Amino acid sequence: MNKQKRMKPITKQPTKVTLESLLKNSQVITGKDLIKKIDDKKREQALFQEALEFEKRNRKINKFDKD
Repeated sequence: MNKQKRMKPITKQPTKVTLESLLKNSQVITGKDLIKKIDDKKREQALFQEALEFEKRNRKINKFDKD
């Protein structure tokens, strides 16, 4: 009888995560990106405040609206 050797299933270990792969997947950001993100947020907040002030100044008064 020809007996076959039973082979253990080969389990593939996950590859080690590199800084480059984390940067590519946007799981880690650099200081430069963080500063840009903060500046963009400040700019958006300033535009939003400006839009709110514009709406308050130019709002048409509705006779049913009692503020």
